[in-house]
Amino acid sequence: MLSAWIAAFRLKTLPLALGAILIGSWLPPMSFDVKIFGLAALTAILLQVLSNLANDYGDFVKGTDKHRKDRQLAGGKIKPEAMKNAIFICATLAFLSGCYLLYSAFGTQLKYWLVFLGIGIACILAAILYTVGKKAYGYYGLGDLFVFIFFGLVGVTGTAFLFEQEFHAVYFFSATAYGMMCVAVLNVNNIRDLEKDVLNNKITLASKLGKEGAGSYQALLLLTAVVCLLADHFIRAYTTLAPIGLIALTYFHLIRLNKCESPEDYNQQLKFLSLGSLGVALLFIFRLYL
Repeated sequence: MLSAWIAAFRLKTLPLALGAILIGSWLPPMSFDVKIFGLAALTAILLQVLSNLANDYGDFVKGTDKHRKDRQLAGGKIKPEAMKNAIFICATLAFLSGCYLLYSAFGTQLKYWLVFLGIGIACILAAILYTVGKKAYGYYGLGDLFVFIFFGLVGVTGTAFLFEQEFHAVYFFSATAYGMMCVAVLNVNNIRDLEKDVLNNKITLASKLGKEGAGSYQALLLLTAVVCLLADHFIRAYTTLAPIGLIALTYFHLIRLNKCESPEDYNQQLKFLSLGSLGVALLFIFRLYL
């Protein structure tokens, strides 16, 4: 039973949530706080796990995963009622963790509390409604947009604001870069499931573009990420190895993606791109003084 829940958490997706927090935490100069970073990381992980559990449940209810034994509900390893309870518990923990994070960052500053409380609730709803409900946005081709917003714009710039309570438009370059990397991970997932999604009337950009078009879209996403990350380095006048890491990640991933044939091949690229994105985030935090 424990192994089924660990599988439902989909640990290989957690690096994406951590990457946004890492980048956002190091955008503000001389403002890092260990407590805020830890709470932001915990909240992001809980939101990612919540999304994974809700995805398992939503796809099961809709019958999208009926032929997949690697999903915990479809494979009969977890009961639907137990999964619903887990979703509720995880959503509650994410909310409580987020509230403590806001208290640690903002104290009693009500205006910031209200804004970020609204953002936090939106994050919880977005995590659940991706596949759950009759109007699940993941079934209407909106998954890419929501991933870009919540992993990139909200995840990176929102984290930066927690540290310094200031907004800087230039942060959108690094936020866009990371958001594009996260959308690229989702796109690999959608390319893998393209035929199944078409049969189940699940609309994704990959299902609309076709395999070849989705491959071109993948290249565009990652190349945009490279340009934005380079622009951020140039405008803010600092140097890291992150752009080089991202260029290498893009090169090797696109070559391997073009050779993928089986679901396992795509799963390997999901893992490679997810861990690679975290690697780029880690390179981002180490400034080079040349």
